[in-house]
Amino acid sequence: MDAAAAHAFAVPPVSVHRSTTAGEDVITLVAGVWLLTGTYVDGWAHNNLRNLETFFTPWHAVLYSGFAACAVWIATLTWRRHAPGTRWTDAVPAGYGPAVGGVLLFLASGVADFAWHSVFGIEQNISALFSPSHLGLATGGFLILGAPFSAAWQAPAQPGARLIPALASAMLAGMVAAFILQEFAVFARHGLIQTYTTAAGAQPAVTVPTSSSIMVSLATFLVSTFALFVPVLLLSLRWRLHFVVPAAMALIPSAALQVMVALRDAWLVPVALAGSILVGAVWAVIRPTPGHPARLMTAAGLIPIVFWAPYFAGVALHDGALSFSPEIWSGTLVWTGLGMLALAALTLKVRGAAIPDHAAR
Repeated sequence: MDAAAAHAFAVPPVSVHRSTTAGEDVITLVAGVWLLTGTYVDGWAHNNLRNLETFFTPWHAVLYSGFAACAVWIATLTWRRHAPGTRWTDAVPAGYGPAVGGVLLFLASGVADFAWHSVFGIEQNISALFSPSHLGLATGGFLILGAPFSAAWQAPAQPGARLIPALASAMLAGMVAAFILQEFAVFARHGLIQTYTTAAGAQPAVTVPTSSSIMVSLATFLVSTFALFVPVLLLSLRWRLHFVVPAAMALIPSAALQVMVALRDAWLVPVALAGSILVGAVWAVIRPTPGHPARLMTAAGLIPIVFWAPYFAGVALHDGALSFSPEIWSGTLVWTGLGMLALAALTLKVRGAAIPDHAAR
């Protein structure tokens, strides 16, 4: 391990007074689950209901009440740590600085969302994901939900005790990213890798895809790969993960996306389960730890391949054929593995992971 890498990965010293406890982070996560539930319920409405004509909906009530719970709790944490005569910014708990920015951004975006809907109406489908106010809400939610992970990373002692809040935080933040990128979400729909032709009076038939549809599919798999597995990579830089963790972090967001679209392809949920089991098996065999960069890179490169392989198999069984030739579907699997391998190598600076000694325990 070289000195530059050690400096880059060193955990900065944090005052115990400013550190949150694992219990406080759990409360942040409870409020965050409330917020994320509202996000996915609102996504369900945009995906499945037509003629939405008002900002004041039950799903917006869940979303914004969840945000209010997060904002009040983060303000409470800051108030508890404020000493008379000191700056309020100095009282923000360690790791919660971005969350404070997220609260302000979410609030501003919520006001903008109301104005946007009042002027332009309620967006549907992909338009909702490109709305500036929705992008601001997603970014704010991402920063809020990532706070317990950041706090656990900076914890001055007992990093193992902070693992559960950290992994929940990383997964929830990843689910926000998956939500706003849902048009690139592989498990949100079935026809991603299939091209169909329809003749009069006949059932749609699987046919050869165009070059542009292949490139779109490859981009979709890469985006979905990063949304699902970057949180796993970040956690594995600091903590030794049980094999159930990466499996669950792959399965839960994939199932949630399918629920959000009213289970229109419900058979994809057991397909995701099969991929998640394979992810857990790979992790159990390789046993990556923070102090073994070769194992980390190997696991990072393999888990997207074994996770997406059942998707191709499931679609082929469901439709009786694949639009993609063996070169295309196998190449797509390799590209997802290479993408995560490259990201892991970059993160670890190739020569080794510079993680504090206590992180590997």
